[in-house]
Amino acid sequence: MADRCTVGNVEIIAVVDMIPPAREPSAFFAGVTANQWGPYKEYLENGQVQLYYGAFVVKTKDGTMMVDTGMGPGPHPERGNRTGNLYEVIRPVLLPPDNTRNTNVSPSDEVKFVVHTHLHADHVGWNLRYQGGMPAPTFRRARYILPKADYDYYTTKEMLEKFPHIQKQVMPLRRLRLQEIVEGDYQITGEVSCAPAPGHTPGHQVVMVNSGGQKAMLVGDLLHSPVQVAEPSWCAAVDYDKNQSHRVREQLLGQAEREGWIIAAGHFPPGQQVGKVVSRQGKRRWQPL
Repeated sequence: MADRCTVGNVEIIAVVDMIPPAREPSAFFAGVTANQWGPYKEYLENGQVQLYYGAFVVKTKDGTMMVDTGMGPGPHPERGNRTGNLYEVIRPVLLPPDNTRNTNVSPSDEVKFVVHTHLHADHVGWNLRYQGGMPAPTFRRARYILPKADYDYYTTKEMLEKFPHIQKQVMPLRRLRLQEIVEGDYQITGEVSCAPAPGHTPGHQVVMVNSGGQKAMLVGDLLHSPVQVAEPSWCAAVDYDKNQSHRVREQLLGQAEREGWIIAAGHFPPGQQVGKVVSRQGKRRWQPL
């Protein structure tokens, strides 16, 4: 098992920013009973649903990109355990080994794009860092790519009051002239694109890699747990539109299985964040690489 893979000419590397508190299965997947969980206890940790707040480094011939940026530096005392500074975690991933000790060389300079699957707090937390109350982009040379439907939804007055992270980690990107708001299918580089996958949020999107005859999909919150590969109708309680989330998940998992896509899922446990959809005894299952 590994948390990195190569898709044609593209390398995908998983990093974990934070481990939040575990949750009761019945609370996370509302309406799913203990009996329904019976065949899937392997996907629970101590009987709980344990998420991991992850992000991905994607290295392409056209430049390096981040897909999502984790929960951010916090502090988040009520949200779980920090696993370290994501910025420092990705440093050895982005820089050659002989440069990792050179403090004059910044990971920020290596990232050309930051692509957001959606705008929840655990996916935008390292967009900006603050000194003296002023925002500065964590990845100063990058274009930050955001889905339009999410941007329109979360920047309304009502949503800004409910989700203060939007004002802190999203809206300043516009003033800094770093954001690019996209909708529909959007080609980022010759090998990487975005595709709409709404349901979890109004503008949720997946990131597609198509290189050297191979394909991969970075799913964002299309999947929170490997159990949803077998049970795509199980929707997270926080999904904006559960019926749509189910439909889109079913469609994309079916296509991934038929075409042999590699899947990257940042909320899965380390060691299982990169894998494939396979069929066993008439059910789809998650198979880590």
